[in-house]
Amino acid sequence: MPAPDRSSLEQHLAETDYPCGRDELLRRAAAAGGGDAVLGTLGGLTEGDRYENFDAVWEAVSAKHIGGAP
Repeated sequence: MPAPDRSSLEQHLAETDYPCGRDELLRRAAAAGGGDAVLGTLGGLTEGDRYENFDAVWEAVSAKHIGGAP
């Protein structure tokens, strides 16, 4: 499944309070109407990691989709 583009992901996480973890990102995105691409992408993030801001989320998502992070 391709990753959502940055603006789409950012839109679905606009109401997120950082820092937060994967589960909170998933809750926020689902509440904002995130579809399979958004939720699948966020679900692939490592459980237990915390993200200080949207840029940290985007960096983690981008790394996973280009094979940079396991």
